[in-house]
Amino acid sequence: MAKVKLTKEEADRIMKIKGNVIGAVFKGYEDYIKEYFGKEGITKVEKKLEEIGYPLSFKKISSFRWYPEAHACITCLAMLDVFDLDESKAFDIGYYAPSKSILARLLIRYFRTIETTVENFPKYFKKHVDFAEMKCNDFDHKKRVAYWRIINFKKFHPIVYEYIRGYLTRITEMTTNTKNVKVEQTKSLYNNDPYDEFKITW
Repeated sequence: MAKVKLTKEEADRIMKIKGNVIGAVFKGYEDYIKEYFGKEGITKVEKKLEEIGYPLSFKKISSFRWYPEAHACITCLAMLDVFDLDESKAFDIGYYAPSKSILARLLIRYFRTIETTVENFPKYFKKHVDFAEMKCNDFDHKKRVAYWRIINFKKFHPIVYEYIRGYLTRITEMTTNTKNVKVEQTKSLYNNDPYDEFKITW
């Protein structure tokens, strides 16, 4: 995948899209930056966001308040840009998030098995996003496959899908006790499909 360069024009486009996510998403970004790029990495990302006209202070973010998903998206893009990473690294950021999220730790008791995950993950998703919903459209425990659909999502940027793939991979690993997890996107709004869909096998 190509290296990410966040421009003012792209940020302006994304920031016009409505919808909110919980602040825990930003806290996941903050933890990731500190672990892999140090505290100075936080300063670099905040400087980049200020330069393009959408400043953010990580320390002022509350894990349980709502913030624009658009701002979360450009923050992820700013991270990739500042650290000279390609789009695939958004997968790593998403993979990292469940193990650090306060909300994930509070709710992880509902994901002890793949069956309880299928039952409870849609409610968990709604605690993170206020403009879309996630549903398990097909689940076969014997074949070890599940199809998750995200309804009413929006075209923020393709890197959001890489983040979601990483997040779903980690959650599935945690609930199946296996590292043999594969998540692939089978439908996308960018392909003019009516919804986004991810196939998970383990």
